[in-house]
Amino acid sequence: MRILQVLYYYEPYTSGLTIYAARLSREMAARGHQVQVISARYDPALPRHEVSPEGIDITRLRVLAKFDRAVLLPSLVAAVLRRLDEVDVVHLHLPMAETAVLVALCRLRKKRVVVTHHADLVLAGGILPRLAATVARLSSIIGGRLANAFVTNTAARAKVSPVSRIMRRNLRVIPPPIIINPVPRDARTAFRNEREWGHAPVIGFVGRYASEKGIEVLLQAIPLLRMRHPHAIVALAGPHTDPRTGIRRSGPWDIWLERYGYAVDELGYLSDDDLARFYTAIDVLVLPSIDWTESFGMVQIEAMMHGTPVVASNLPGVSDPVKITGGGLIVKPGDASALAMAIAEVISVPERYLPNQQAIASNYALAAVADAWEQVYEGAS
Repeated sequence: MRILQVLYYYEPYTSGLTIYAARLSREMAARGHQVQVISARYDPALPRHEVSPEGIDITRLRVLAKFDRAVLLPSLVAAVLRRLDEVDVVHLHLPMAETAVLVALCRLRKKRVVVTHHADLVLAGGILPRLAATVARLSSIIGGRLANAFVTNTAARAKVSPVSRIMRRNLRVIPPPIIINPVPRDARTAFRNEREWGHAPVIGFVGRYASEKGIEVLLQAIPLLRMRHPHAIVALAGPHTDPRTGIRRSGPWDIWLERYGYAVDELGYLSDDDLARFYTAIDVLVLPSIDWTESFGMVQIEAMMHGTPVVASNLPGVSDPVKITGGGLIVKPGDASALAMAIAEVISVPERYLPNQQAIASNYALAAVADAWEQVYEGAS
């Protein structure tokens, strides 16, 4: 099968959406499918065209303008149209302002087209960013209804999203593709020694420094947490800088990093192998997300696959993995006190919150997710 993946950002940009698309593309390529990717050339240093080691054909288009997480790609529609004779199915990753036009054109050309709705786009700033977000939402609704299949991560998220909740006929729920990197038996001890954590309880966070992630809530929980665990450390793993500008991300977390930096270890970006070691070395992973646009959090499944429990915000979709696996606790978003209590509880009795590995495998294993996607690609009508 010949598959065309279309999205704004692709590797080496790091986000849940790009990781999702890259993992799915690699797995489809490994299964013998021909995969092409069209995305933005958000960094002028990136090549306009390349073929990945897995044989994935990647084309990056010139960016005319940027609106926070959105980009303006004037050549996107034309680039997709040029590829339609070469592909069997087009897979769009939303949010994307061009969704309605692209889906309509694909259907007119008798091509199967499916969409994944990763998140609802909300852009801060002036009139133009807000207008761009509104256009993207309306386009996603129109294109989603026209598409052969509209896929979202969880049923809970589908019920509350302004886009997903409108879909009925073609709605499908498929969890994100999750992989687990094997680690040596001594990975926990070795990683903790490298970071000089010793035997201290370590609370991990993995993600971009972004306002919706709630990093500042986790930092505000430090003094309360240290009342029960005096030597506890908060370890932040994720990109410190914006890959489009190279400038360190600033936000509401800055004041708390300055105040409680003595208990924080900032690791920055970690490779896949080091991230796997990180999961084994921490005692609990925390997803303190505070924004309704947060839709899942693949990192919590990755941590659970390594046996590490999770504390997650009670947001639709974000809380699903903990509910399904029993591997942690759920707390009210933005409540630093409740977060500190939940973290302390998990650290104190970790055996009570061990993730159910059978539940993880049956719901989130890469092979099962890829099987479901192959059915969507082949069966969309």
